[in-house]
Amino acid sequence: MNATRKILFIAFLFLTITGADAQEGAGRQHKPREFNPEEFAARQTYMLHQALQLDSVQFQAVMLMNYADALTMQDSMKVRRERFEKMRANGERPKRQQPSEEERKARMELEKQRREIKNQQMQQILNAEQYEKYIKLQEENRERMRNRKEGPGRMRRDGRGPGI
Repeated sequence: MNATRKILFIAFLFLTITGADAQEGAGRQHKPREFNPEEFAARQTYMLHQALQLDSVQFQAVMLMNYADALTMQDSMKVRRERFEKMRANGERPKRQQPSEEERKARMELEKQRREIKNQQMQQILNAEQYEKYIKLQEENRERMRNRKEGPGRMRRDGRGPGI
């Protein structure tokens, strides 16, 4: 009976200590993980390698292309982060603003151009069968993103409230 009490007491102490430690961490701000272009490019390339069965030459070419894209993404993230930090330094609270119609159209046009350039590069790297499968994957990904954006609790594309 004495041993049982000791075990229960130790278990109680352990749970108390871990519970207090967990609550201390709850109030701390979580710092987002830094974007790593090498990891991003490797992850993207590996997914394409799995889907398209790239050979070693194709794999290297796609990796370089994805790395260049990741560096571009990193630059745009850095600009956005610096803008928010400048706002915070000035005592302003950065808020998420909807872009104007012109900004949205310009951003969509840039994205379209970037996608077309990438598709042209991929067409040069891949054979016809792989490229066809690549385009189908891109369409599936876009459709999945559209569905995610229109899911329950999210705004519909026409702006008339949450999608159902």
